[in-house]
Amino acid sequence: MDTRTAPAAAQPTQRLSAAPAVRAFLAVAALGAGLLHAALAPDAPPLLLGLLVLIAASELAWAVATLARERPPFFEVAPALALAPLVLWAGLAVAGASATTGTVIGLSLAPMGAASLLDVAIAVSTAVLVRRRKPASQQTGAVRFVLALILSASAVSFITIPALGLTEAGVVAVTVHHHH
Repeated sequence: MDTRTAPAAAQPTQRLSAAPAVRAFLAVAALGAGLLHAALAPDAPPLLLGLLVLIAASELAWAVATLARERPPFFEVAPALALAPLVLWAGLAVAGASATTGTVIGLSLAPMGAASLLDVAIAVSTAVLVRRRKPASQQTGAVRFVLALILSASAVSFITIPALGLTEAGVVAVTVHHHH
């Protein structure tokens, strides 16, 4: 059978993967978003606290697995999963704005926005890779991987560290006084 005219279902399926440099970016971005969601959790009401802890733990575990494996877990659904915290935040804003009391659950805007920015970056990056449907070359070299990791970590730190400082957990961490 000629493979050029074969239906898509008859084509051999290719195992999607991400190049080490891309995995480094995805892992560092998920780490930053997870840290921000974890820092926002203590100020949230109990139900939202549970959701934020679950989201943070998932992002942190996904970051470790993404860095350790050739193929990030849940790769095909990662774009939707990465946008879940943003959908939750938008839902809370809409519910609060339309409530008769007019109160919105108070999550700090800058930290939640920074976490959302990182989640959107993960969603877009993984969506492009999934849409491309082409396995990545794993032979990119150690230097390229280390450079990608350094650049990714620097960019994510530039976003995450100031946002962490704007959370209640970040304020408490800075203002802790030691008594001797």
